[in-house]
Amino acid sequence: IDKLESIEDTKGNSGDRGRLIITNLRLLWHSLSLPRVSLSVGLNCIINITTKTVNSKLKGLTEALYILTKANNTRFEFIFTNLVPGTPRLFTSVMGVYKAYTSSKMYRELKLRGAIIQNKQLRILPQEQIFSRVNGVWNLSSDQGNLGTFVITNVRLVWFANMNELFNISLPFLQISS
Repeated sequence: IDKLESIEDTKGNSGDRGRLIITNLRLLWHSLSLPRVSLSVGLNCIINITTKTVNSKLKGLTEALYILTKANNTRFEFIFTNLVPGTPRLFTSVMGVYKAYTSSKMYRELKLRGAIIQNKQLRILPQEQIFSRVNGVWNLSSDQGNLGTFVITNVRLVWFANMNELFNISLPFLQISS
């Protein structure tokens, strides 16, 4: 989506000029002087993105992008500094792509007991179309059953209980293997 030159990994490789590549799934940074020195941060691992004032070896006191992540129950933090003065593109590109990624999770991730039903009607996602609605579908689990409604769209399968619409599942087709 974007490629930014002159970006410093201020925390891990301070003093080393690098390149930050922003895709729809991850951020990649690599050193320009030692290309084997690199890192990849999946957008799904990001907990928080903020800006902070940091001390860069290459730029001095400056505003930087601070990213807190979590993978395999371990937290990591990354600090990226744009070495080109007066360029907010680092912040706008990364934050814009991250916001788009998080807002599209319903299209690709299973969701249990979410606020997806309102007054027995499915909350439709942008570009989503309902193909079929089937009443009287049982969800059988744990030796008991719940009567509900099954909705098939162009994006996902949705089931919700008739007695409690918060008892539901949204299952994107991307998650179904067979």
